Amino acid sequence: MRLRWDILKHYTLEFVSLLFILLFVYAAVSKLLDLGIFQSQIAQSAMLAPYAKALAWLVPIIELLLAVLLFISYTRVWGLLGSAVLMFGFTIYVYLIWSYSPSLPCSCGGLLEAMDWETHLYFNLGFTLLATWAWYLKSGNKRNDTLLLIGDFGMLALVLTLFFTQPQSQILQDESFTRTYQKGVLEEIASQKLAFNSYYLAGVNDSLVYLGNSTGFTHGLVWNYKTGDTTHISVQLPDAPGSFVSSPKWQVYGDYFFIGEGVGPSLYRGKTSDWIAQKFMPAVPYYSDIVAIDTTEFIIRARQASTQKNVLATYVNREPYVQIQDVLDQDSGNLLQADGTLVWDVAQEQITYLYFYKNLINHWNRDFSNPQTTTLLYNLTINIRTRQGRDGTYLRETTYSPFHIKLRIWNNKYYVLSDVMGANESLDVFTKNSTIDIYDNNYLESIRIPNKNKERISDFYITDEHIIVHYVTQVVVYGH
Repeated sequence: MRLRWDILKHYTLEFVSLLFILLFVYAAVSKLLDLGIFQSQIAQSAMLAPYAKALAWLVPIIELLLAVLLFISYTRVWGLLGSAVLMFGFTIYVYLIWSYSPSLPCSCGGLLEAMDWETHLYFNLGFTLLATWAWYLKSGNKRNDTLLLIGDFGMLALVLTLFFTQPQSQILQDESFTRTYQKGVLEEIASQKLAFNSYYLAGVNDSLVYLGNSTGFTHGLVWNYKTGDTTHISVQLPDAPGSFVSSPKWQVYGDYFFIGEGVGPSLYRGKTSDWIAQKFMPAVPYYSDIVAIDTTEFIIRARQASTQKNVLATYVNREPYVQIQDVLDQDSGNLLQADGTLVWDVAQEQITYLYFYKNLINHWNRDFSNPQTTTLLYNLTINIRTRQGRDGTYLRETTYSPFHIKLRIWNNKYYVLSDVMGANESLDVFTKNSTIDIYDNNYLESIRIPNKNKERISDFYITDEHIIVHYVTQVVVYGH
């Protein structure tokens, strides 16, 4: 009986060691083959950005070192101990990122990047427990639990120190303009707490606020801010594949909703009366942004392979399905120069594009004729440099914050959520509020919207009477 257990333990440890060797070698080689993109990915995380250059080398070297320790029989116990501590550190890091910064890119390398943050958390936790258990078996009577506790405690202290001492985003300031703020305080009409920080605004119809969920894409929430009623909905996709390449997002357009993702790519349509969505468009193109302008007509942003530029295009249900328009202001191969957000202006039937790193908004008619430009307040210029990996992914090398992040249009006015501080503005007041600048053809005025629980606005909608504001953990309706 004892011999059988020894044989089982031997092969179990061989299997676990081989599994970790494959994991670490695969992850390390993926990182080293694309070291620049890995460094850029690390730099997107505020807690790791100051150490991105060192970590880009250190992490894969540690992974390869652990693989060597695991390969050699008499050092395997140290390899398993190191694996348990390293995976514990990865688990804590992923938990913090998933809880507080879910939009950051994964910097794990290779196929592991396809996991969403929740899946990655459970993956890391599982491998942490597996390595700990294997170390326990390998150590036997010579086990020193203190070593594991010291290693885990040290790793926890390191990750938490990096997290709580991470540099805060620098507020951009331009002394060349002065804002005019609306007087008075916004009146809070209604509010709704959100159970998860992964909700996003998917649309507003009258008093109904639709919220999608980035981690559980089939789940959503409908809140009636006049009655206070909330309804949890489940999107059904009867003809969808078992899994998607990236997490689908949905948006509401009138009585319809559209759900899809641009990496696969896929696109489905349904009605908000039953929340059942099905395929309805032929030849779905790749896209990085999409807005509906009719039930069978869309504007998309995509990367044109021949020029390595971001382009806009119409996508319809008749041939030619896609018509490309090279209308965005950018250098070839520098996609993030044209990073921004698409908005369909229903009232004026115009395509509108807000650049994140430029002081302007572009407008076109439905067929991209009659191009127009609205110049924004700022007089800022920054050089956005990008790096492309083997998988075609582009990440910025520079860490500048966007000038502005959201645009909404109402009654022929443009509402821009700005992150640039003007002349004579208090840093304390600016950081405790979010600022929305209002334009027609020129600047009109600005609105201050207070932070909630230290959370700034992530999105908003405008109606005749209300501003519907989405914070990370709640939605608030203000009168205006």
